[in-house]
Amino acid sequence: MGVMPVVFTLKKRSLISSFCLLALSNASHSGRPMVVDDAALVSPKTCQLETWMQHNPDNKEYWAMPACNFGGNFEFAVGLGRVNDDTEHARYTTLQGKTLLKPLETNDWGVGSSFDTQINTKDSSKKDWTVNIPLSVSTFDDKFLIHANLGWLRENTTHKNQTTWGIATETQLIHPLTLTAEVYGNDRNDSFYQTGFRYMVYKDFVQLDASYGNQISHQDNAFFSVGFVFLTNAFLP
Repeated sequence: MGVMPVVFTLKKRSLISSFCLLALSNASHSGRPMVVDDAALVSPKTCQLETWMQHNPDNKEYWAMPACNFGGNFEFAVGLGRVNDDTEHARYTTLQGKTLLKPLETNDWGVGSSFDTQINTKDSSKKDWTVNIPLSVSTFDDKFLIHANLGWLRENTTHKNQTTWGIATETQLIHPLTLTAEVYGNDRNDSFYQTGFRYMVYKDFVQLDASYGNQISHQDNAFFSVGFVFLTNAFLP
């Protein structure tokens, strides 16, 4: 779950913040570089760490997000981010919980739910809240996955509620390489698209990923990102 631009300008932030929150909620499992979430969790008693850098038109973002599943039907993640532009250096923290109502299985479907909050660390009263429902469908023995999201966002900057949505696909070309494509948005602002890939560098423990995206109607909000994901074997009690 790559992260969308957090701070362009105040006007642009109102456009982007829902996508940022959606991306952070996704980062716990569906994984870099996708924004749209899936109906799955980090494997029981394991953890993963996602790290990435994103270049936006007016700033750069740096993120790290560890997530763990202590053995039940619940995953907890904490994200730390820094956004740098010419005049401001902002830091953000996000907290997220996710559970499954029906786990996704091969050649079947699954559905889950997640909730999270993003906090500006300079002013902890500035919190955004989001709830998301991911639905996933597996076809061709997990070689082609379809994901659909429907969610709700309460944005601190505008004090408005938004309905968020997203549709995505994952296509496994060969075992180490997967291509991703997605569109997502909300009921108040324009939608975005993003395409990317993930490549397992070392077995199932180290992943490299990259993505490119833009706003559909205004082609001046292009962004790209690169990142790594590190996964563990089961080790938690």
